[in-house]
Amino acid sequence: MRHSRRPLSGIVSFAFSLLALLSLAADCGGGSDGMSGSGGQGDMAGTGETGMGGQAGAGTGGASTGGSTGGAGNGGQAGGGGASGTGGQPGTGGSGGGHAGVVAAGVRWFGRVDTSNAAMPRFSWSGTGFVANISGTGLSVGLSLTSSNEPYLFKPVVDGAPQAVLKMTASGTLTVASGLAAGTHTVELYRQTEGPEGDSQLTSLAVAGGQLLAPPAGPARLIEVIGDSITCGYGDLGALADSDCFPTESDWDSYASVAARALGAEVSTICASGRGVVRNYGGDTAGTLPMVYAQTMYNDATPTWDFQIEPDAVVVNLGTNDISNNKGDPGAPFETAYLGLLQTVRAHYPHAYILCIIGPLLSGSDLTTIEGHIHDVVQMLATAGDARVEFFDQIQPQPSSAYACQYHPNVTEQTLMGTELATEIAAKLGW
Repeated sequence: MRHSRRPLSGIVSFAFSLLALLSLAADCGGGSDGMSGSGGQGDMAGTGETGMGGQAGAGTGGASTGGSTGGAGNGGQAGGGGASGTGGQPGTGGSGGGHAGVVAAGVRWFGRVDTSNAAMPRFSWSGTGFVANISGTGLSVGLSLTSSNEPYLFKPVVDGAPQAVLKMTASGTLTVASGLAAGTHTVELYRQTEGPEGDSQLTSLAVAGGQLLAPPAGPARLIEVIGDSITCGYGDLGALADSDCFPTESDWDSYASVAARALGAEVSTICASGRGVVRNYGGDTAGTLPMVYAQTMYNDATPTWDFQIEPDAVVVNLGTNDISNNKGDPGAPFETAYLGLLQTVRAHYPHAYILCIIGPLLSGSDLTTIEGHIHDVVQMLATAGDARVEFFDQIQPQPSSAYACQYHPNVTEQTLMGTELATEIAAKLGW
C-alpha cells in the first residue's frame, strides 16, 4: 500500500544566491538501479532524398565547445546548402513560436545533440532525437550506430500518433514512416536506448514522394530531468522475471516524458542506469551522474554541452543507487556532491525552477536516510537565499503490483509519478 502523503511544510522553496553559487560551484554518469530491501536488482531510400548539409539559411555561429547548432537561422526551406555551425545560439528553425531548439541537418533536435559535424549530428542520451516536417508519403533515415550488446530502440511519432518501437542491431537505414497520404506530415523520432549502450548518428534523410520542409518550432515550455534508470524508463515495459531490461526500456513511458507531455513541454533527459551522486549501484565511484552531467554525449568527455537553451524547470531524481544494494548511508560525501550538482545546475540555469525528488524504489530507512540528506542540502540553499528550489517529497514507495523488470517501476507507476510531478510543476510555474 502507498504511504500517506507527507506534509511539505519546512521543505518547499529553498534557494541560494547566485554569487554564492558561482563561488562554490563544484566539479560535480552501468547497471540497473537497486531495489531497496528487495535483495534483487532494481534501479531508405525514397524519392526526394535530402542532403545532410543542414538547414538552409542557418548561421555559422560563434565559437563554442560542443553540443549546439549555429547562429539563429531564418527557418527557411531545409535542404542542401550551408551546414549550421557548432557554436553560438541555436537556430530557431521553422515557423511559429516556441523555444529555440537546436536545428541541424534540416531537422529540429530534442535534448542534447553533438553538431560538431552539423551535417551528421550525433546523439546518445535517452529521449534524444528530432522532428521533421515533410511533404510526401514517408521518411527514412540513415543511422550509424556504435557497437552494442543490446539493440538500439527508436520511437517514431507520426502526425502526433505514437508508433511501434523500431529496433536496429547495426548501422543502416530505418523506415520511420511509410504509406502516408500525399501531403504535409510531421515525423518525430526518439531514441529509447540509454547513452551507456552506445552512440547514434544521423547520416541521411530521404523523403518518399516529396521533400523535407523547414522543421516546426518547439513548444514554449522545456524541462530537464536528471536521474538514473528510473528516469531512463529502464525495463518499464518488461516483467519482474526478465533477466535483461534494456530491450524493454522505454523513455517514452518514463515519468519524465509523461510529465512533459502533460505540461505541453519538451524534455531533455540526462540519465543512466546504475548511476548515483557519489557512488553507483555496484559501489564504484567512477562516472557518477554529476561527473558526466556536462557532456553532450554520454560516452565522450568532449564536446561539453553549451547550456545555451535554458529549461523552465529542472528535476533531479538521484540517490537510489547511493544507498541501495545494502551499501548503507552515503553520509556527508553524498550531501557535498548533491550540493555541487545543484550549484552547477543553477550556474547554468539562473532562472529555472529546481525540483529535487527521490523514488519510487526506496522505502523504509533507506528512503528516510536519503530524504534527510536531500532535505539538508535544500536547507543549505534556502539559507543562502534562492527561492526557486524545493524538495518535493510526495513520490511514494511503489507497491509490489508496480514491479516491472528487476523491480523497476512499470508504466502504470511511471504514469502516476509523471502525473504527480506535472501537477507540482504546473502549480509552481503557474502553467
